Amino acid sequence: MAGVAFVVAAAFAFVLFVTLADLVMVQFTRNAARAAVDEGVRAGSRSDTPVATCETRARAVLDGLLGPGARGGVTVSCATATAPDAVRATVRVAVTPWLPGLPTWSFTIGGAGVREVLP
Repeated sequence: MAGVAFVVAAAFAFVLFVTLADLVMVQFTRNAARAAVDEGVRAGSRSDTPVATCETRARAVLDGLLGPGARGGVTVSCATATAPDAVRATVRVAVTPWLPGLPTWSFTIGGAGVREVLP
């Protein structure tokens, strides 16, 4: 009987560990997306081609921080606004959990910055 109890306890411990690791991965992905938005807006606000520069820089940050599996559910989009003259970046993330049956974690992070253009 003790063997069965040990196997069940080990299975529950494994499920708990994987769920906690999944939560840590979601938080890391969220922070990586925030860093990508900030860097994209910062680079785009100083460029003559703000949208292309913003998207390129944001993707470079995501490529440096996230692995290929985590990048699969991440989309980056940048745009400009006319009043005030600004750059806006949006990162949409959908993280698939490691355990089947858990819901997909999805969130959107956005940021904006005023363009710095020479007169």
